[in-house]
Amino acid sequence: MDANRASRPPDPPVTVLDLVPDLDTKEQRRRERELRRMEEASGPMEPELRYRVLMAVLKMETDFLDLADKKARFALMIMSVLNALALVLVVRGQALLAAPGTFGHAIRFIAGCYFAAMVFYIWQAIEALRPRGGRGRMAEELPEEISAADSMRVLFHADIARREREQYRALWALLRLDNVTTELSDQLHMVSRINVLKYRALGRLYQGVGVMTILLTLGLLTVIAGRGL
Repeated sequence: MDANRASRPPDPPVTVLDLVPDLDTKEQRRRERELRRMEEASGPMEPELRYRVLMAVLKMETDFLDLADKKARFALMIMSVLNALALVLVVRGQALLAAPGTFGHAIRFIAGCYFAAMVFYIWQAIEALRPRGGRGRMAEELPEEISAADSMRVLFHADIARREREQYRALWALLRLDNVTTELSDQLHMVSRINVLKYRALGRLYQGVGVMTILLTLGLLTVIAGRGL
């Protein structure tokens, strides 16, 4: 027994490196985690993540709606100031409006253009501010049974009001998350189209503010020149 123990080579000494975990194993685990993250990023979103993204983008689009309404109201305030100045100009230049000469024709032409521009661009303000989104929905039939990944139309106020309370509660009791995300995507598409229409009308409205300012300036210069002569 002692002879065998003496003939056996001694065990190698334990070093600090032996106490460190296998580096290859840690690297392999790290690569596996990266692969899983890449697969999750390249694949379809989870329903909960899709819901959060849709809600964030929908909030952004509704903020754009509110901003468009505020800009339209501000443009109407500017137009009201211009109209007040135009009224003062008409009162001051009544004699020139009735004059038969060149300046009389010029001031009447400018006044007519200003009135036409005012009516047209007030209509653009109405287009920018009027409510949209409900036209055509009232004629559509509402879904009665839950269907996977379909919009059940339970989020829009016009659709909610068309259902009885008990029926609406029953739908929500069986509603799936993919039903909600599908309807949110429909709502986002609708709000985005409304934003496009609103901002087109808003752009024309602010062009009108510029046109009315130019016409008012021309009218003022014409009145001053006519009085000078």
